[in-house]
Amino acid sequence: MTLIALATAFALSGQAAPPPRGASDLTRDLNSAPPSAASAAPRPATPAPAATDLRAATVPTGTAPAPSAAQRPAPAPQATAPRPSAIAPSTRPAAPATAPQATPAMPQTAPAPAALDAAGVAALPFRIELPAGVVVVPGRAGADAAIYRIQRDGQTLVMIYAGPSSQFPIYDGDMVRTGARASIVVNEAGRRLAMEHLFQRAAAPKEIHVWVASVAGADRDLAERIGQSVDPR
Repeated sequence: MTLIALATAFALSGQAAPPPRGASDLTRDLNSAPPSAASAAPRPATPAPAATDLRAATVPTGTAPAPSAAQRPAPAPQATAPRPSAIAPSTRPAAPATAPQATPAMPQTAPAPAALDAAGVAALPFRIELPAGVVVVPGRAGADAAIYRIQRDGQTLVMIYAGPSSQFPIYDGDMVRTGARASIVVNEAGRRLAMEHLFQRAAAPKEIHVWVASVAGADRDLAERIGQSVDPR
């Protein structure tokens, strides 16, 4: 077999085959040649199968072996929302604190003036007859003038102005003069009622103007009597 292989190799290479050698010569050449690298090189040691290979060997054919715990990929960390306490403070500048606006003071209502007592009524620049329950409540009408309300149970019956210049007359009617007094008389349901009076004086107050308030019925009659009782001092 060896001789045939050598002859075939020479024939393929195009060179003439050497003359055949005897069997003794071939035997001697083979024995004297150094051992071939393939026969002299030591075979590498076959590694022992790993523990995982034993497990894989038991897996039925056609089924992929399950990865071991060491071979499984680590689970990806899940993003968790930060806790409120871990949230970094906002970098926005804090809004300036608004200064509390001062609450405007509510205007205080002046207390209602008190009714005059007997001494106050006696000090008035005029005389007046006050039935029971009727009072005089003073007020201001200007720098040099005063106004008085003749009231009963909070209802005004007569108004009196004492100052330098009045707005006489207020009512439309007949003007009647009696002494130092000028009166306005009106006809109501067949009756004549003196609804307004004006006194003019040389001393202050220059004018005292008396008029009946807008009342009706018995209050109107009472107011007319009180107004006719007024007389300057």
